[in-house]
Amino acid sequence: MPAATESVAALFARSDQLRQAERRAASARVASVIGHLIGTPLNVIAGRAALIRTNHTSDAVLENVRRIEEQVERLAQRLRRLIDYLGVADLPAEPRSVESVLAETLALYEPVAEEKGVSIQSSHGATALMNVDGQPSLLVLTCLLSLAMRTTPVGGVITLVATEHNAKAVMFELLLPGLDNPPTRVDRLEPPDEGTGYDSDAMQVLSICLGIARRSGGSLDISPAAGSSGVRARFECARL
Repeated sequence: MPAATESVAALFARSDQLRQAERRAASARVASVIGHLIGTPLNVIAGRAALIRTNHTSDAVLENVRRIEEQVERLAQRLRRLIDYLGVADLPAEPRSVESVLAETLALYEPVAEEKGVSIQSSHGATALMNVDGQPSLLVLTCLLSLAMRTTPVGGVITLVATEHNAKAVMFELLLPGLDNPPTRVDRLEPPDEGTGYDSDAMQVLSICLGIARRSGGSLDISPAAGSSGVRARFECARL
């Protein structure tokens, strides 16, 4: 097989690996949100049932309390099983230089950008040799660039800059043209309200990226881009 063909095949294989990891991250994010949304109400219901039990006035009330507690425990067990099933096991950290992370990110998405009629400008300055966890960094950056491919108008420029945020973290800052600022918090995985016209797929991508960043000891902040259309995504990744 010619070297060029092998290179293209390797990029496709790597892209497929990242998309598989993205799907697993999405499942884990959904599981986390479900646990948060349902776990607290279940605890409240169980607590109220316990109060009723201590102050019951008849056998009929006691039986109803027993049934409530039984169903709450049954639902809680199923919820725990679902979270365990959808959750993602923590993988060993994969130290990679910022330079190599950016190089692979661009290798995967510059051809897509060319096809879409947009361009990507990237720089890493003095962070080139600093190490970050490769898998989550690549996942977040490629997810955000994939989203940018859908929102950036023809002729638009996506910027991706890596800087040293502090002694413990590297900041990847992206300008994503054409993407509106989220109307609600992205950490809750809530669909946009009807009438907002916001892209629900974009909300999902941003929420998943936030979950990946947090699992790897980082963060993700989305804000309007000053002086231009689009948003600025600041992805903080812990240094290794």
